[in-house]
Amino acid sequence: MNLKDAGIYDLTNIFKGKATDAHGASQGSVINNKPRFINIPAYQRPYRWKAENIERLFQDYAENNEEYFLGSAVAVEKSKKDGSIEFDVVDGQQRLTTLYLLNYIRYLLRREYTLFKLKNPYQPKASELCEKLKECYVNLIGRNIEPFECIIHKIEELSEHEEMDPNSRVDKLVSCYEEQLCIAKMKSTYEETINERLYQAHKFLDDEKLCLKYSRSRYDDILKKALCNVVLNNVPNTTDYELQVMREYKDEEFIHNYITALKTIFNEIWGRAKLNVDKDADIMEKCGKAIELADEIVENMSLCIVLTENENDANKLFEVLNDRALEVEDLELIKNHFYKEYCTKSNDADEKKDNVITELDELWADKIFCGNVDYQNKLISYLAAVYLTCDKELSYKDGAKLKDAIEKKYSSVNYSLEERTYTDKEILSDFNAYYAVKIILENFGVKAKKLNEISLRAEQEDKSITYKTLHLLNALKYHAVIPALTNVIIASYAKNHSLIDEDFGMKFKKYICDLIEDKNHSIDEYKNIHQCAYMLWIASLKAKDYNIPRQIAKRIIEKNGRVGFCYDYMDFKGNEINNLDEELEIWLNNWTFNNKKTFAIKVLMLNLLLSQRLETEDGYKADTFTININSALTYKMDAGRLQLDHLEANIINRVNSQSYYLSDDIEKRQKDVNGYIGNFMILDAVDNNQKNNVPLKNAMEYYKRIEKSWLVDDIECMIKDEEYFDLERQIPKEEFFRERTKRLKCCFKAFLRKKLNDTQVTIRF
Repeated sequence: MNLKDAGIYDLTNIFKGKATDAHGASQGSVINNKPRFINIPAYQRPYRWKAENIERLFQDYAENNEEYFLGSAVAVEKSKKDGSIEFDVVDGQQRLTTLYLLNYIRYLLRREYTLFKLKNPYQPKASELCEKLKECYVNLIGRNIEPFECIIHKIEELSEHEEMDPNSRVDKLVSCYEEQLCIAKMKSTYEETINERLYQAHKFLDDEKLCLKYSRSRYDDILKKALCNVVLNNVPNTTDYELQVMREYKDEEFIHNYITALKTIFNEIWGRAKLNVDKDADIMEKCGKAIELADEIVENMSLCIVLTENENDANKLFEVLNDRALEVEDLELIKNHFYKEYCTKSNDADEKKDNVITELDELWADKIFCGNVDYQNKLISYLAAVYLTCDKELSYKDGAKLKDAIEKKYSSVNYSLEERTYTDKEILSDFNAYYAVKIILENFGVKAKKLNEISLRAEQEDKSITYKTLHLLNALKYHAVIPALTNVIIASYAKNHSLIDEDFGMKFKKYICDLIEDKNHSIDEYKNIHQCAYMLWIASLKAKDYNIPRQIAKRIIEKNGRVGFCYDYMDFKGNEINNLDEELEIWLNNWTFNNKKTFAIKVLMLNLLLSQRLETEDGYKADTFTININSALTYKMDAGRLQLDHLEANIINRVNSQSYYLSDDIEKRQKDVNGYIGNFMILDAVDNNQKNNVPLKNAMEYYKRIEKSWLVDDIECMIKDEEYFDLERQIPKEEFFRERTKRLKCCFKAFLRKKLNDTQVTIRF
């Protein structure tokens, strides 16, 4: 890493390029050469500090005895063709911008204070006051020195006319001062006064080149608009100033952020100044004290400025510092990476870059990451990163590492600076990958809470397997498996459609809605997606944990995504089926109530409940029977409210303990009623609560809302069969639990062996 310079600098030194001994720290040499501009690169995020950040800054300053170190800032020094020097800020923009706004408040206070003093016919320090005002403005706000030189020249000119009437001299000087600094005069109405103030403010600043500037000219205009929109105003019937906001911009976030910061800074300075003057002090005494405080802050707040000669070194240094000290939103880092790539690897003119980034900003903020909770934002960021990189090892928990993965496994591989450019179409395509994920999650209805309930409702709905699978994976928290499905969806779309169409959002939304509604899996364009989804659905239910589904997901991710669409990977490979069958057998045999596969039991039972058994001569004792899939739809309760219910109660009511299974052997009883799957059925939460702990002989009345279900019919038949039930005492035998467990296991296995579009399943005991 090639560091060009480093040193401790206060705000004046940063902009002015003047050596200093601030805090006794040794200064660098290169940084102290000539006046410079602080430039915010096109890929940097806009100003976002809130009032609480600024209030904390002032509090920290007060607690540090007027000597406050703001931390480090990282910049790249660049010499411009006009001879000026710019520092491209890589780290420290929020703090530097806040200090810039602080100095603008300082300038407004000095401007009012100086005007008041100039109105005194016998003001001996007029030139000194104007020099300080010039220094305040020219070093830290803008570069237009001419208005201040004109005022100082007028002071010198008028001072030569000793015979001139003092009041006439004041009138001429004040007139020059107000004209040069574009200070508006009061009008007959409030609205006219506001309009005149805005006009004069823009007249002064619109053509100015500010000391703090942006590579994207749009943000220069926004900053100027904010600065022009505030003015010091005497609060009626008081000796206080307020910072008056002339036009509200609540719907324009960036302008609003600047104005909020300006108001907060003024309130902090003015409020602290009032504490240091008598309560009867007039407005100018308070103003003078506020200027003293503002001067102290500018002189005593300092940063460690680290200069590098190239942007790569600056970014590496920034990431190290950010990792250890500074919190920056991961999404902003990712977005800024794309902007940096576009700005440095595109041949577009600056004006086009500015327009492209402005449009992408709106897409990112208003469409992709708008109205989401943190969970959804993390999921969008993760899934889009996996789509772009096809990195099978990325984890949902990686967070900040996602930016590094995009940089190293996508940008650096596909857009190395020496080999190819990164165009406006390519950055739009990448942003639309994020947009595509947002559309998928939004239209599928993926939420952050009540995941199990939503998944069970999805199983009951007349929707495609892809819809059901995404909700199942979300409910199981198999985040690392989900990108296999989203990669295939987006890659399948990209195979036949463009990700940069002007109406991409509308077209992709229709694509997703049709994918969800393709309940018969009959649309050719979606068949491979559905097959992939079904494979993941089967694997997630069969597997004892997420490992095999994750391995399947990895091979899908590696071959599907931005690299293209590969339908060869939409089915089980090698020993996956055998391995899954083995795991299914293991976890079914070892299952006990409330273990981690309980949700899988609910899903499987619900699907059986939604089927219809074809009549057999032997009834429920038949060795073989066939069920029609999703043909009965007799379950009329909300699937999201399902609970796994004990048929024979877990807890004995001591009043009629003789009615329960093995009431005299509690240890074995607990093992049997909680360990046999055959002792369970799914039941609506309300009915389950009402059912409470009744013995099995009284339980069936609570299943009345499940009409004509063969699962319920079998239980009722077994209760009447002495092979499984003590008919005299009306108590189940252990054979009841064993037999029904065997039957359910056979049903589950048969159901999980069926192909996607099978409408019937044959079950053999």
